[in-house]
Amino acid sequence: MRVAVLISGSGTNMLAIHDEQRRRERLGESGGVGRIECVFTNVPGCEGERRAGERGLSTASLSSKRFFEAMGLSPDDEEARDYYDAAAFALIESVTEPDLIVLAGYRRRLGRRVLQRYRNRVINLYPGDTLKPYLVRGVEASVQALRAGERTIKATVFLARYDERFGPAIVQSKPIELEGFTEEDAPAIAEKIRSEGEHMIFPFAVHELIAGGRVAVDGDEGGDEIWIDGAPMPKGGWQYG
Repeated sequence: MRVAVLISGSGTNMLAIHDEQRRRERLGESGGVGRIECVFTNVPGCEGERRAGERGLSTASLSSKRFFEAMGLSPDDEEARDYYDAAAFALIESVTEPDLIVLAGYRRRLGRRVLQRYRNRVINLYPGDTLKPYLVRGVEASVQALRAGERTIKATVFLARYDERFGPAIVQSKPIELEGFTEEDAPAIAEKIRSEGEHMIFPFAVHELIAGGRVAVDGDEGGDEIWIDGAPMPKGGWQYG
């Protein structure tokens, strides 16, 4: 399975996915391996791009900041977003024709056209439980969980959808303890979620579930019913650990 990973920063989830790829390749596993064939970034020179290059991974980049400045368009304009996506994916597709797009800390929202073209083939991650009713934009997931009185938090890998903030869940991490933390500890909680949740479930989703052929979607055009091992996927996705 050919994988393109999109990043904007340190690329730690990309590294976790690649680590698992290399582990499975060393073991000689013929199935359940997604090969990262392109790492794309909208922030040329970011740490993640450097790390990908050090590992011999093919990289491509296009500065979204400079693109929108040169075009004289707003980054939040829907038509402008499609222009940028078209240019970005022309670069990606010059390297590989991806079977799966992984948004691993990619800080650009994909537009309608690319999400329609790659429908059911784009996954994203949220450092919280996407099923919680109290979630709002602009506030960190851990802060919202603490304000809601939660004692634990889960990270979620989900299918990206243009018209939904969170598409169908694919897998959720084990509950991660919040006991003893306050809102001021948000950076420490974020690191805890990454190490105990994100770095576990992202590789699991890519290699074990998707590349392993355990996940299916009912219908490529408009289908939203997710299946796991031949049975309907639970609403919260596969519960890891």
